[in-house]
Amino acid sequence: MWKYENSIYTDARPQDIWRLYQNISEWTKWDKGLAQVTLNGSFEKGTKGYLTPMGEEPLPFTLTEVKENEFFSDVTVLEDAGIQLEFNHRIEIHESKTKLTHALVISGPNSEMMGNQIGPMISQGIPDTMANLVMLAGGKIV
Repeated sequence: MWKYENSIYTDARPQDIWRLYQNISEWTKWDKGLAQVTLNGSFEKGTKGYLTPMGEEPLPFTLTEVKENEFFSDVTVLEDAGIQLEFNHRIEIHESKTKLTHALVISGPNSEMMGNQIGPMISQGIPDTMANLVMLAGGKIV
């Protein structure tokens, strides 16, 4: 297994961050590594969609957990590579601030090898993505 996690504190309200999470068609505004994102239904557990990273082919994903204003995760299974990419997004209130955590977990039979190869490339943009998200939510990092 390969894992990356980043947390920041912000004065942005959880519901404003959540609004941006739910609006799939706007993900490209805060995640500059994405060319397009589509969702085939509501923002709820079990709904499937496609993420298109910049310069790449679309990848299927599934929302595996959704708890409004608190947490959501999505999973992309890359069967040919023998890995699964799980992205976790958590919002918590911590001493009157909002704590925002984004994590990537790469698991599966080839996770050690593939995680070391692609994990840093995928995760390198997460801090900037989180800063963009906070700014679009009308807040700042504190």
